[in-house]
Amino acid sequence: MASISAVLDAIEQHLKFPRSRSAGVARRLQEARLLPTGVPSAPPELDEDQTIDLVVALASDVTLHEAPDAVRAFHRMTPGGVNLEGAPQTIPNAPIAVSILVEDARAGVAEARKAQIAVSCNWRALAIHMPGGDVQRFCEAGQAASHWQSGGHHRSTTLNVAAIADALDEIFGKAQA
Repeated sequence: MASISAVLDAIEQHLKFPRSRSAGVARRLQEARLLPTGVPSAPPELDEDQTIDLVVALASDVTLHEAPDAVRAFHRMTPGGVNLEGAPQTIPNAPIAVSILVEDARAGVAEARKAQIAVSCNWRALAIHMPGGDVQRFCEAGQAASHWQSGGHHRSTTLNVAAIADALDEIFGKAQA
């Protein structure tokens, strides 16, 4: 666990999201009970998964009041938008796939460190781009992952997995290989 202040500092340093923006998004996620608020005698502390949720909300580039919905959508994203109801538990949703990739990067797996995560800014979708050209697309169940749902120009924020891994290493300590 790490203080929210340490998380915001590392996100600014490694991922270049301004602390002022990160603090506002974090506050909205706290108000929506998606991040802990702490208690009067202790500031809130975040774990790795909550830190990734905050990074995805920032990368979604939504208004402050839309940040909680962006995180909720991230948790509902499935591979290709398939319905996972009744499916084996071994099929990862987007948060699990991203967490596994980031943990591999923290452990020094070169291919994971070179990967990128594209978070859609105007449609609830996420794509993991591996260095060899493979792409894993995630979107909400029932949506077609190969067709952008918003009319007009598609926008996304691309995150380097190595930068996320380095931020988490700074916050939580170096992962064990």
